[in-house]
Amino acid sequence: MTNTRSEKVGQPQSIPLSGIRKIIAERLTKSHLSAPHVTLMREVDATPLKRLREKLLVDVKSTRISYTDIIIKATAEALKAYRVVNSRIEGDQIRLLDKINIGVAVAQESGLIVPVIRNVERKSLIDISSELAGLVAKAGKGALTLNEVTGGTFTITNLGMFGVDAFTPIINPPESAVLGVGRIVERPMVLDGRIEARSVMTLSLTFDHRVLDGAVAAQFLGRLVQILEKPEDTGFFTV
Repeated sequence: MTNTRSEKVGQPQSIPLSGIRKIIAERLTKSHLSAPHVTLMREVDATPLKRLREKLLVDVKSTRISYTDIIIKATAEALKAYRVVNSRIEGDQIRLLDKINIGVAVAQESGLIVPVIRNVERKSLIDISSELAGLVAKAGKGALTLNEVTGGTFTITNLGMFGVDAFTPIINPPESAVLGVGRIVERPMVLDGRIEARSVMTLSLTFDHRVLDGAVAAQFLGRLVQILEKPEDTGFFTV
């Protein structure tokens, strides 16, 4: 992230609001003012998710599968079940989109950028992992093309690596929803009347209330949690 500390204590300093940072500011301001944002949060028992990732790292020796890769795949499956979440407002119509193009927020020195993985519903977990790694590498070099940062239908932003538990992400227009992912942390949970140490993660779904009712958004989030808590039962994560 950009270093905003002054070289000398008490010395005033400013950073120009220009370039990518200015574009981000304008887009997020427009999103916040034009769409009524509502955020729902759910805790996920991520213990099975951790076991799945450990198994995948053994099974796929040449590929490093990340939690974000798995969440992208799970999100695509949940979007297939709740198509209205994968939609946008066009005039006085809500357009349900056929393709699932998931953007993943990536932090750079110059600002936030969201490269897009297209047609996620058709891709394997290995394909998603490989493509995301390539997009992140290009983002670091400032080499992303216009096609690689446009056309998203849903966005995922993961702040777990920064120690964040939960947050309220802002929708990336013209999309209708965005998923925030928090860190995985060990916490006591009650299972079948017993207290156990489990890995817990918080998901934050922000949605446009013009497009989605709270009940539908909750059902979508519930389906996503169900997939992540019982990943080996779904058959979605074979390699």
